[in-house]
Amino acid sequence: MWRQNKTNMTLLETLAFPVLFIWFVGLLLTFFRKDLEPHWKFFFFLVFCFYLVQFFPEFWLGVTRWKENPKGEVLQWISAMGNSIYVFLFFLWPLVLIRIYYSASNHLSKTLIPALAYGTVLYWALFFLWTLYSKEFNEWLHQIFANK
Repeated sequence: MWRQNKTNMTLLETLAFPVLFIWFVGLLLTFFRKDLEPHWKFFFFLVFCFYLVQFFPEFWLGVTRWKENPKGEVLQWISAMGNSIYVFLFFLWPLVLIRIYYSASNHLSKTLIPALAYGTVLYWALFFLWTLYSKEFNEWLHQIFANK
């Protein structure tokens, strides 16, 4: 079977399996909520199925990589999550600023602003530390996850 080189994988190819797996677990948990109406549960299921079908090749490649080398795959996920948070914040900030301006509730703005600001600063601090100590951090992760 053809295998892609891990350095050439896109963010989506790397994260399709863990994201869809976590999404599936969340979907199962929503089915146990009694306060949600059945049509919403069905809608959640349809949205999940749409994305599963849409990204099934990437999902299945992730399953294959997980079976071959689970520890190495976790290392890929950790790296990809850092990159995805970076991209997510890039798209989130402008939308949140517009949402804060048009918010009818002062409470929403007062809770959203500190959460996003502190979360972003925390991400930047961790990113800065990672860039300074990436060699040591990578060695530590490989000691934990890599095959010996």
